[in-house]
Amino acid sequence: MSKKKRDGEKNRISPKIACTITFAAIIAIALLYYIGQYATNPANIDQTPRRAAIIDGIGLTMPNPKFIEEAKKVLGEEGLSVEVYEGSEVTINLLNNIGGYEVLILRTHSAVSQADGYLYIFSAEKYDEKLYITERLEGIVKKAYTFNENEGPYFALRADQLGEENGLKGTTIILMGCNGTNSYKTIKTLLIRGAKAIIAWNGYVDLNYTDEITLNLIKAVYTEGLSYKEAIEKIMKQYGPDPIYKSKLEYVASSST
Repeated sequence: MSKKKRDGEKNRISPKIACTITFAAIIAIALLYYIGQYATNPANIDQTPRRAAIIDGIGLTMPNPKFIEEAKKVLGEEGLSVEVYEGSEVTINLLNNIGGYEVLILRTHSAVSQADGYLYIFSAEKYDEKLYITERLEGIVKKAYTFNENEGPYFALRADQLGEENGLKGTTIILMGCNGTNSYKTIKTLLIRGAKAIIAWNGYVDLNYTDEITLNLIKAVYTEGLSYKEAIEKIMKQYGPDPIYKSKLEYVASSST
């Protein structure tokens, strides 16, 4: 074998080594691109959209468009995409399948059942004997009345059934209706299911007052930068309990929150 041929064999790179070098080069290029992207836009690390929802079942009979628009503005300015469900959109199916939100605001009637001790959230669906038969037999859905004799009755969902199976994980739930924290087993179940916190009244509340307080609450959190707990303490000190029913806004969270 000639010396020239032997030297050529020495200088030749095997296919296996060539593939290894090529793969390493690709990894290096990808890493450099990733570092460059992070340096120019750290937000690329987490592109999960921030979402909020306002469920306005009361809007069917007692609308407050100013509350809705201001709440949307406050949340939107802090980067949340806000979805609003109003009036006839607020069905049992909506309440039962909602999910995936950072904050979930329920402008709905609510009441604790004396029969089973659960909190029930009112939909805007008028009661119909032909609907939700199985759910009614199971106690998940009930016939519910407001204080206004000219309204309803409506279908109401047992509040521990709120949201799809994993849809409440990390969600702060704001219950604007009455007696939201007066059912221990409802609150416990929602927290076990992954809700970050429950914010609600510990008794009856006037609609105008809950609109005012809730709007100030989200402003304190999303504009002033307070935590929900800090915001509630500040607002209750500033505005006091409901002037008619004397109920207070409360914050309930799991011990790990």
